[in-house]
Amino acid sequence: MIKPLSDSELYEFRHGDKERRSNARFLCVILSLFIAFLTFSAWWTGAFGGVVVDGSSMNQTLYDGETLLMKYAKRDEAKRGDIIVVYVGGYEECKSVKGDFLIKRLIAIEGDKVRCDNGQIEIMYAGTSEWTELSEPYAYYGNYRFEYDFAEYTVGENEIFFLGDNRSGKGSSVDSRYQEGMSHLEKLYQETDVYGIVPAWAIEHHEILSKIFFRR
Repeated sequence: MIKPLSDSELYEFRHGDKERRSNARFLCVILSLFIAFLTFSAWWTGAFGGVVVDGSSMNQTLYDGETLLMKYAKRDEAKRGDIIVVYVGGYEECKSVKGDFLIKRLIAIEGDKVRCDNGQIEIMYAGTSEWTELSEPYAYYGNYRFEYDFAEYTVGENEIFFLGDNRSGKGSSVDSRYQEGMSHLEKLYQETDVYGIVPAWAIEHHEILSKIFFRR
């Protein structure tokens, strides 16, 4: 009598071996995914945080109450034109700032000169000798453009110069203009005060990102 292969001990052994190997592969995949998730989660937590906009100084780009993803800034990482989160809690003069943070637009960095003449911001970039008109499609002046002029500032070593996007009134933004009395300090803020950067994609998709990461 011929015994079917499926009834043989060899078949049972090989079938069981295949099943064990299949289960082992499945567990390896699950473990790999879990490790990848933990790694990504640790990286994400260390790289990103949240910031809530308080006030109108960044209108029409950002609005009061919006919650945004912020990338923690490394030294020298912030570039001209970036929206930055500045930590001011270390300054005695800034104790009245709600939450110890400002959210502004980085305009000039170490070595630059900056001024606003007849409603046009100009920069003499570090290492150059000519003034260049700054294109700012994000800036909102309302009817205040030709009254917004400010003095010339030289951005020294480890210093930054920032402004709000909303420039529609004299008191619309607390920023780097200390000569005009629009800063908490009598000097420029430091590069090391930059706490985070709000990427363009975080602004563009802030509604859906807020629902995902900041559900209440």
